[in-house]
Amino acid sequence: MIWIKRKSFSLVQGCRSEGRTEEMNYLSWAAAAVLAAAFVGALVVRDQPANVAAALPLPDICGDAHADHGEASMQEHIDVMATSADEGHAALLQTMEPMHSDMMRGMTAEDFQTAFVCSMIPHHQGAVEMAQVAQQFSDDPWIRMFAQEIITTQQVEIAEMQAWLTREAAGAGAGRTE
Repeated sequence: MIWIKRKSFSLVQGCRSEGRTEEMNYLSWAAAAVLAAAFVGALVVRDQPANVAAALPLPDICGDAHADHGEASMQEHIDVMATSADEGHAALLQTMEPMHSDMMRGMTAEDFQTAFVCSMIPHHQGAVEMAQVAQQFSDDPWIRMFAQEIITTQQVEIAEMQAWLTREAAGAGAGRTE
């Protein structure tokens, strides 16, 4: 976000000499609105544990658990990789299998739209869990900030997808907007 502020400032300065400050003021206001929306989104989810959404099971509309795709062998592979990894890498590796299993389960939903959403929820949950690991193990301020942005945005999108699934499960196609 610092880059956006610096870049916007330099663009405004450059445009003043060309007499186009009004156009840049609109861009500055638009950028401020985007940043404000991101801040409000962070406030909405800040008091909730970041893994609340990840702990929620996928609804029945998302298909059968594990979808018989051999998740045990994947977990065994991850466990072997984790034995030779440092603590941060091992924690990151452990986010993979639950995400993969649930994404595959989502693919068993009957229609494409539902399969897409059901697969994207665990994908986003996996991103949240990976970002939590990054916050725990990274000492780079940019990585920690970026991880927080991922957590904030992905949680909002997870909530939107869960709401769509609720509408969809209530009646065929009820979650769709034409």
